[in-house]
Amino acid sequence: MLPSELGLPLPRQQQQHRSWHSSVLQFGLIMLLLALMWFVRLYLHYCSQWLYLQAMAVPVNKFQFHAHTVDLVYQSSLLHTREELAMVVVGPLTLNAAMFLLVLIRWGCQQIFGSLPSFTSKFIMAQGVWTVLDPLAVFAVDAVLGRLTYSPDTPVGDAAKLYWHFYWADQSGAAGVIITLFLYAVLFLLSVTILFIYLLRFHNGGRMLDVFQRLTAKEGTYFLPQDLELSNQELSYIVKKAEQWRGFNGERRKVAVYDYIWTAEDPMVGSAPPNADPSGDGAPPPVGETSTHVAVYTLYLSGLKQRYRHFLRQPDGAIVEVIGDMEGVDNATNMAPGLDQGSPDQKAVKESSSTTHQLRKRKKLFGRE
Repeated sequence: MLPSELGLPLPRQQQQHRSWHSSVLQFGLIMLLLALMWFVRLYLHYCSQWLYLQAMAVPVNKFQFHAHTVDLVYQSSLLHTREELAMVVVGPLTLNAAMFLLVLIRWGCQQIFGSLPSFTSKFIMAQGVWTVLDPLAVFAVDAVLGRLTYSPDTPVGDAAKLYWHFYWADQSGAAGVIITLFLYAVLFLLSVTILFIYLLRFHNGGRMLDVFQRLTAKEGTYFLPQDLELSNQELSYIVKKAEQWRGFNGERRKVAVYDYIWTAEDPMVGSAPPNADPSGDGAPPPVGETSTHVAVYTLYLSGLKQRYRHFLRQPDGAIVEVIGDMEGVDNATNMAPGLDQGSPDQKAVKESSSTTHQLRKRKKLFGRE
């Protein structure tokens, strides 16, 4: 599921060259968004810290932007423990607040407009990924630049702020390390939860949630169309087009409809009079499963009738196009007279010891509307 969400083709999926090209373009777009969101994440992190220091009226000696980091030097000795603790978490909390706001905007737009361009989903996903990785990314850059050690003229990394604060206060920074790890664990769980909710419910229109529900739901909960199934409107369109079609040599197309009704054996049938007509006008219609066979024929001037397409409406209402011949149905159809001959009320009744198979053949020529 993750490769498809990132725009990558599945390893075992056979795709054409054009599909591979499209997947590479989507993956390249995601990588570009991740690269651009690095700067958004970086500057939003440190700008929130700078705003916090301005709100606390703490002098800032240096505030300079770089492509990989931001130099923020301030007098940490003026901050109390709770203020230094807030200084550590204000950057990741700001990113989580921005991510949560983007998720709310995505939810609101989905409720109002129904759907949004796929670019917005990729943008929010990139922001969420960097929100989760922000503490680790800041720690990695600070470790490479040597900011884990204290110096009054250089910035101190976020992961080492509490260590040095407790070290100067109690001559031991162990408590600062434990508190920092605990805060980063809480921030990680918070950011992962927000990203998980977004990926599950809103990313790409909630496709992951839809797949999860379809895999875990009971059979029959969701509607799954059959192969070659079509709607009633599409079948009506095909019938109308067939009636309007004319060939170069005068050929025409006509539609024939056959009803096949299977009913359970009625225990009262044996007590009926021998001369009673089960198909009389006064007899109630049999109750059972009904399948409708719709066949489109091409009629030639020579009298030849050739089947063009045919469809079957199953007892559950599903309409499927039939490829090839149907056993039993084609035999009854071939024995029937032509479209312009015979009675439309002809019936073939076949009884057995357990069930009664009643075959009603109804021919109907669809006229133009």
